[in-house]
Amino acid sequence: MGSLSPASISCFCMFSTFVYYQQLHARDFRGESQLFLFALSIFAFVGMVVEVGYLVYYGWHVVWWAPFAILAISLVVGRVAFFVEKAVGALAISLAGFVIWPVFAYLMFRYIPSGI
Repeated sequence: MGSLSPASISCFCMFSTFVYYQQLHARDFRGESQLFLFALSIFAFVGMVVEVGYLVYYGWHVVWWAPFAILAISLVVGRVAFFVEKAVGALAISLAGFVIWPVFAYLMFRYIPSGI
C-alpha cells in the first residue's frame, strides 16, 4: 500500500466530484446562455481527459494496479458528495468547480509519489 499517496488520492476524489457535477450540469442544462453551456461542456470534457490522464500517469509511473484502487476509492468517497449536494445544491457544486477543480488537478499531480 506504500504506492498509494493519500494526499494525491484525496485531491483526485475532490477533483472527480467537481467534474462529475459539471458533467451533470451540462447534461441537464436548462439555461439560455449557449456560451455558458459551451464553457461548461469544455470544462467537463477537459476534466474527464485529466481524470483519465491522471490514472494512466499514476499507473505508468508508480505501479500498474494503483489506478484501479484509486478509482474504487473515489467511487466510495464520491458517495459523500450526495450529502453535500443536499446541503448546497448541485448547481453550486458545479459552479464552484470552475475555480476549485483546477486547483485539485494541480495538487493531485503534485502529490503523485515517485516510481517504486
